[in-house]
Amino acid sequence: MFQGATQLSLDAKGRLAVPTRHRDALQSGGAVVLTAHPDGCVLLYPRLAWEPIGSRLQALSRFNEPAQRSGLSK
Repeated sequence: MFQGATQLSLDAKGRLAVPTRHRDALQSGGAVVLTAHPDGCVLLYPRLAWEPIGSRLQALSRFNEPAQRSGLSK
């Protein structure tokens, strides 16, 4: 697993160039989940790491938008 923040940009065709150090970690196999963070960044999780987070988000009230965005409260 890897951690870190990297600022990336899209090329003229709208493609994202992933740095080699991250690409190598991603090519090790397995599914990943890509999701947007409320602060405007993109988060990438290995599928197994995402499952408990996704379950918490699914359990949030649809009427509590701030809680739904943060994923921290129920």
